[in-house]
Parts: sequence; structure tokens; C-alpha cells
Amino acid sequence: MTQRFSITADESTGWDNAGQVRCEPSWSGYRVVLVGEVDLTRSAEWEQVFATLADADPADVTVDLSAATFIDSSVLGAFVRLHRTVSVRGGETTLTGAVGPVARTISLAGIDRVIPVVPVSET
Repeated sequence: MTQRFSITADESTGWDNAGQVRCEPSWSGYRVVLVGEVDLTRSAEWEQVFATLADADPADVTVDLSAATFIDSSVLGAFVRLHRTVSVRGGETTLTGAVGPVARTISLAGIDRVIPVVPVSET
């Protein structure tokens, strides 16, 4: 089941650039997708993602950042928390698709030394 967390009242309008998070099953476990500018204001969506994953069987989680244009320190903290949650269950967390300012933020914070970061084509 796909859980879509959107800031728009009418989800038929699709994603906008204001920042959204969604979690959906994937072939290897779960895929978390970030779209647009994702920051502290999206913490409620992260909590829903963590609740979904807390009840899940051990599975890998891929965070797709290919549509993210900005992340802040609260998102970096969520990545670390996600990594810990998934690792305890025996799964692996991978970040994919990070480019530009998003990739730079991850690198400057050293998250790429803790959580594998791979190009989209490798996931």
C-alpha cells in the first residue's frame, strides 16, 4: 500500500515544490521519496514514515532524493534515525539520486560516511 503524505488539500494536483514525503513498498523493501524543499515543516510526514516502517517486517529502505531540491538538518537527522531503525531490524538504508545542493548537504554533514549514497541507476 502506498502512503502518500502531501501538503496539498487536493492530491489530484500531484506533487508541487513545497516539499513532500511519501513511503511505498518496493521490490527490496520500502522506498521513501522526497520531493521539492523538505525541511522541519515536514516532520509530521516523517513520523508517519517511521510508524509505517516500525510495523514492517525487516526490509531494506531506499530514500529517493532525485526530486528533492533542498533538505535541512532536520532531514539529515531523520536519515540517521531511519538508518538506526532499519539497521536494528537487520535491513539496510540507502540514499539515492542526490544531486546539487542536496548532495552537498549530505556530504558536508558526513551522512555519506554512515549511509551508502548511490546513483539512481544502481538502486
